[in-house]
Order: sequence, then C-alpha cells, then structure tokens
Amino acid sequence: MNPLLAQFLAEAADLLTQVDEGLLQLERDPGDPELVNEVFRAAHTFKGSSGLFDFPELTRLTHAAEDLLDAVRSGRLALDSGMADDLLAAFDLIRGWLAHVTVHEQLPATAGPAAQSLITKLRGPLGGESAPAASDSAPAPSAVAVAVRGPDWLDVFDAEWLEKTASWLSTTSATMRFVRYTPDEGCFFRAEDPLHLMSQVPAPAVLALIQPFEWPPAETYDEYQCLIGFALATRAAVGELNHLFRYVPDQVEIVELDGDAIRRHLSGEEPPEPPPAVVAEAVVQSQAENVELARDAYAILAAAQRSLTVDSPSGARLSAVARSVAAAASALGVPVEAEEPDIESLTARVATLLAETPAPAEEPPPVVAPPPAERAPSDRARTDDPGGQVGTRILKVDQEKVDHLMELVGELNVAKNGLTFLADAAEEEFGSRVLGRRIKDQYSGLHRIAEELQAAVMDVRMLPLSVAFSRFPRLIRDLSRRLGKTVELVTEGEDTMADKDVIEALGDPLVHLVRNSLDHGIETPAEREAAGKAPAAKITLTAVADGDAVIVEIADDGRGIDADRVKRKAYEKGLISEDELESLTESDAVDLIFRPGFSTADQVSDLSGRGVGMDAVRASVEKLGGTVSMRSQFGRGTSTRLRLPLSMAVTQVMVVSVAGQRFGIPVDLVVETVRVPGAELGRVLHSDVVVLRGEVVPVIDLARALDMPWTPDPAADRAILIVSLHGQRVGLLVEQFHREVDVILKPMEGLLAYAGEFSGTALLGDGLVLLVLNMKEVLSLAARAQ
Repeated sequence: MNPLLAQFLAEAADLLTQVDEGLLQLERDPGDPELVNEVFRAAHTFKGSSGLFDFPELTRLTHAAEDLLDAVRSGRLALDSGMADDLLAAFDLIRGWLAHVTVHEQLPATAGPAAQSLITKLRGPLGGESAPAASDSAPAPSAVAVAVRGPDWLDVFDAEWLEKTASWLSTTSATMRFVRYTPDEGCFFRAEDPLHLMSQVPAPAVLALIQPFEWPPAETYDEYQCLIGFALATRAAVGELNHLFRYVPDQVEIVELDGDAIRRHLSGEEPPEPPPAVVAEAVVQSQAENVELARDAYAILAAAQRSLTVDSPSGARLSAVARSVAAAASALGVPVEAEEPDIESLTARVATLLAETPAPAEEPPPVVAPPPAERAPSDRARTDDPGGQVGTRILKVDQEKVDHLMELVGELNVAKNGLTFLADAAEEEFGSRVLGRRIKDQYSGLHRIAEELQAAVMDVRMLPLSVAFSRFPRLIRDLSRRLGKTVELVTEGEDTMADKDVIEALGDPLVHLVRNSLDHGIETPAEREAAGKAPAAKITLTAVADGDAVIVEIADDGRGIDADRVKRKAYEKGLISEDELESLTESDAVDLIFRPGFSTADQVSDLSGRGVGMDAVRASVEKLGGTVSMRSQFGRGTSTRLRLPLSMAVTQVMVVSVAGQRFGIPVDLVVETVRVPGAELGRVLHSDVVVLRGEVVPVIDLARALDMPWTPDPAADRAILIVSLHGQRVGLLVEQFHREVDVILKPMEGLLAYAGEFSGTALLGDGLVLLVLNMKEVLSLAARAQ
C-alpha cells in the first residue's frame, strides 16, 4: 500500500472518532461554539487529506458535511436531531468506505449513488446542492465592487497581457476578477493544499507566482513552509470565488477591474476624485443604516479636526475634512449650511446629537472560529533547544511491529527458562553443583532483564478502556431513540489501562450487555414515571484496576431481573428440573441467564430474544481468562461485572503432570495445592470428595477426564490442586506439582483446533510443548464421564 495512503487511513480513524464524539456532545449541548469548531476542524482536516487521493465521492460527501457544519458554526443554522442523524450517517458510510480502501485501495463501486443520496440530505438545510451557501467568514459577493484602479500587486502580471486585456474589456461592459492568495506559512500542517485550491478556480485566464522578497539561506530553508503566493485572473463570478476561498478569507484579496482601471494601473494615473455630492450621498446612506458606524466616523473626524487645528493645515485639506463632517452630520439629521461649514461648530453639533441618540441594543457576538494557531518557525524547534519542544513526543508504530516484539519477548522467556533445566541437568547428570549454581546466577540476571523488557513492551501495548467505551455513546443514542427510551450514559474510570488484545476482545461482550440493558432492563419514560423513577434512565460503564486484573462493570437503574419469572422460563425451556424450580436461590436464578438457549424475551426481535448472547458473553470472557458475575434487584436495576486479566500476551500458569504428561492451569484459577492420604478421599453421589477445613470439596481425576491411562499408587499421598470456577471450589487429582511459569499462549491450530478442553499451547524452556487446560470444558468432560 502507498505509505501516504496508509498514513491517511491511520489518521482518518482518529478524525472520524472526533467527529462522532463531537456530534453526540453537540446534541446534548448545541450552543457550545467550541464543540462546533472542533467537529468542523476535524471534518475540514479529513476533507483536505482525502483530496490527496483519487476518491472524488469521498471528498464530495465530506465537503457537503463540512458545509453543513460551517453553517451551524456561523450561526445560520441550529443543529437538530435530523441534521445530526444525516451527519452521523455520512461519516458512518465514509468509515465503511475506508475499510474497503484498506483492503482494495479504492472506493467500492456503489460509492457514487450512496454518496449522492446523503449529499442531497446534507445540502437540504442549505437550500440544495445547486446553491451551496458561502461561509459567513467570507465576504459577500456585493462586498467586492469594481475598483477604479488596480492594486500594486497587479505588477506580477505581464504588462503586455494586461494591456491587451484592458483593450478587450474597454470594448465591452465586462470586467475581470483578479485574485491574490497568500497562503499561511504553516498551511500544510492544517491539511491545506494551496496549489490544489488554485487549480479549482473556474474560468482562469492567467496564473502568476508571487515569490518572497528574499529567499532564506539554503542551510535554514524549511521545505515544509509555504513561502510563495499566487495571483490569478479569472472570468469567474465573485460569488464563486468567495465560496471557493471561504475557509481562508484572511489570506485572499479579490478585486474586480474594468479596462479603464487596468489602464490607470499601467500608466500610474491616479483615479479622478468623485464629486463631493457622491461622497456625501454614500456616507449618508451608510451612516443612516448603522448609527454605531456614524459614532465611529465622528470620533475619527473629531480627532482629525483637533490635529488640523494644531498643525494649521492647508485650506484644501480643511475643506475636505469639513465636507466629510458635513456628510456625517447630514446622515444624523443635522442641517448643513450651503456655504463652507465651520468645522468646529459642526463637530460640536454632531457630538450633541450623538449624545442624544440612544445606543443600539447589544447583540450577542456571532459565533466565529478561533484564528488558526501560529506555528513556530522551523528553527525554533531544534533538538538542541530545550525550549523548542512543546507537548509530549509521540511515535506511531504499526501494531504488527509491537506484536512481533512481544513474540520475541516470549521467545526470550522460553530461552531464559531453559537455563533452569540446564542447571538441574548440570547437577543431576554431571554432578557439578558449582556449575549448576553459576548457571542459576546467570539465570537470575537474565530473568531480571527479561522481566523489565517484558514490562516495557507490555506498557506499549496498554491502552485506556476509553477505547472500548468510545463506541457506546453512539450505540446508546441510536438504540434508545429507536426503542423510544431516554437514556443517559455515564462512564467512570475510562483511563484504566489494559492490554490491547483484551480491549479488542472486550468489545463484543460489552456491546451485547449494553444492548440487553437497553432492551430488557430500561423501561420507557411512562413506565419509569409510573414506578416513581425519573423519566431518563442511566447506564453506567465503570472500569477499575484490581491488581493484575481489570474489572469492568455495566449497571443500569432499570426494572431489574424477576427471579421467579426467570425460573419459570428456564423450567418451561427444560433447562432446570422441577426440584430446582423450587430450591434455586435468587442469585442462582439470576445466573440461569447465562445458560445456553435461555431468553426472557416474549418475542424475537433484531435486538434480542433468540436465546443466544449471554452464554456467548460468558464464553468469550472465560476464553480471555476472565469471569462474569451478575447482581440484580427487581425494580431497582442490574449490574454485570467482568473481571479480566490485564494482559493476554503473557499468561502465568501452574504446571502439573498426570500420566507422564505435563499440563498448564491458569494461576488465576488456582486456590491451593494439598497432599492428602488416599484414605481421606471419600465418595458422595458417585463423586470423590475431600474434606478441607470443614468444607466438602469434590475431586475430579484429571487423567480420567482427559481419557488418559493412569492409576495412582495406593500407598502414596494424593496430590490435589484446588481450583475455583464460578465461585465453586473443585479439586483436581494429579500426579505431580511443578513450578509456576510465564508463557506466551498460542491458540490451538491444526487437528487440535476444535479440542475445547485446551485453551492453547506454550513452549517450555526444555523445548517441550505445554498444553494449557480450559477448566470449564475439563469439568464438563468430567461430569459426563461420571
């Protein structure tokens, strides 16, 4: 893939997330101008970047969304839920396109029709696609009148061409528009492309470059600074130019010239002074429209009068000022004498009238975008200047590189663990305890370095839970509106860190739990008011670190779970017996929700009711090495807690052996190891048990569960590993205990890919492969074997 395209796709994900989050916040607080600006800037940056590639449909769609956001930003439109829906739909479509581009490096074939329908919706509030509204930040078309003389920068054009153009224009009533565009030096860092912008000017006649007065020396030249400007002559209308340059109005000057104005520029002739009556009429008209402008004009004229009195100016200058003051006075309704007015008396009369004129009511300032932040010149950010570094230095690295680094750390751990086996061999096979101790000393140093390296790589892989939580504001907004419910989302602890693999795998279980809360748990506003609750429900997502694990909790203040109804449904579906229907406690009844095929929904919908989901949630979380628990209070709400390891990359396992084969068991499940005489093993209901500190613990023969031939020595003590699963303690009868080791767990592949009793494999230091057990499946196998 083109590296530039890969960079665009990586940055686009962040920009689209900013747009989504900003739009959702704007729905709650539509009057926040800073939020509008943030969303607009993200959309503008995305559009500018997309213009670098041949994705015209994407650019057109983003352009339409940007125009709508600009209208909201300028205050011409108020963002409503319909506009928000269309904007979110547009950026959802773009997100889907980018997923296609990631694979095929081009937009899908259906991009054109899909984009057109959304563009029509987005441009609807603006008056339709054919008449795009210009930004308020750009001058109105009427603001550019035909000038009487060309500006100085007109000299960049060829004089012969100007003469020919002036001759041609003089034979008609036509005019020519001249544009000077001086891009900001740091425009490239704001995703602006000056050359691309100039190439979009319609009906161009000639283009000229404006070079800097002095080019910087070669040793200090920064190729990422834009140091040139553009001058262009075009037959396009002023309105078209205003619309095209609406995002950079402060960098553009547009003049409209006829043939006579161009000739005056070429000859250096000053334009004729308009008659005083014309000046007075123009001033009267403008001042009559806005009294506040008349106040400003008077203040300037009064200051000029004082200056003229002190400096004894010429009569011509005094007359000009007097005429201007007279025009201003006329605009305010002050009678002006036909003869030359007295400037001092006239100024005093204008001041008196202004004092009597009530000031116009203050209006709230218009919402305008903050000026772009100035970028420091390149020489201010030298590496030898400690004051030149602003913010945190961040290096973006491809995820595959980090994963490969983690694999190498795993290989290093395997090699490190091999030293312990080598030390044992030195003592047992060669009888050299000194060599064994020296190998163990080397192992200690290597172990410390490997642990620090592993921690450093793990830290790189850690991401905040906000990455997983970020999808839920949009999900809850859409589903709550669809279900006719009012729901507020509260997130806490989103800064809690976890491994990227854990966060990625956590997405689907969380989505299902939130959907269940919205569909089953949250009542409609009418139902909540009837129950004495606030009409708006609340869903809370909480994350907190707990040692080497992270706890994520999803809670709602909805109707809760009716334990009796759950038991009846489970009995009707044949999931529990009649005896269990009567004896199950409330907490056990709530746990029935996680049984495969169970659902309390009365009818199947596209949200729920199929009996799949909660069992898949538990299976997914347990596959990650975590646990799921649920608490509910009928009429008050439900809380589901997920406990997950901080990392899936490195797993700590307890190694045991049975029938001569070693197996690994996740340390998180291990409670203790015990050795008991064979005579202390009892039997209850066809199951072996052992009594530990007054508690009866069932014991499972691991060899029998795995269908492995092994008979323990009747005279030897029994080695039992006590594990805890779903709050229940179970003993595993094994042959021998070994040490705890950190391993890189690999998924099952090949013929063993469907062996559910194994969660993965790991390589030990002596080169042997360790099978890591999936305790849930092992216990199921043991139950079926009895």
